Amino acid sequence: MGVKQALKSLDAFPRAEDHLLQKTQSGALVSVVGLVIMATLFAHELRYYLTTYTVHQMSVDLKRGETLPIHINVTFPSLPCDVLSVDAIDMSGKHEVDLDTNIWKLRLNSYGHIIGTEYLSDLVEKEHIHKH
Repeated sequence: MGVKQALKSLDAFPRAEDHLLQKTQSGALVSVVGLVIMATLFAHELRYYLTTYTVHQMSVDLKRGETLPIHINVTFPSLPCDVLSVDAIDMSGKHEVDLDTNIWKLRLNSYGHIIGTEYLSDLVEKEHIHKH
């Protein structure tokens, strides 16, 4: 028993006998139109799936006095973690130096794989203990 026979045995609806079938041009046209519609929909959905959409959205923060959460992911392949810091200045001129809230520093190997992780708050506490 071949693969083709095995698949035919799984068919829920057996094929009708040839003397019961009536082939018409309108039936062929419906089949061809259906295939064209299916191929078009498949191509459109595949293109939509493979297309990348970048959405840039910017708005003014009207809440004065509150901090604005900023999420960044930056990779420096050949820079030691010790020399990295984050500084910020707002429109009013308020300057925040060496921000250290919720910053992770991930050590990477030459292939970009993570080989070490330290949470910056832990680093700041260790430095504070060593300085005093």
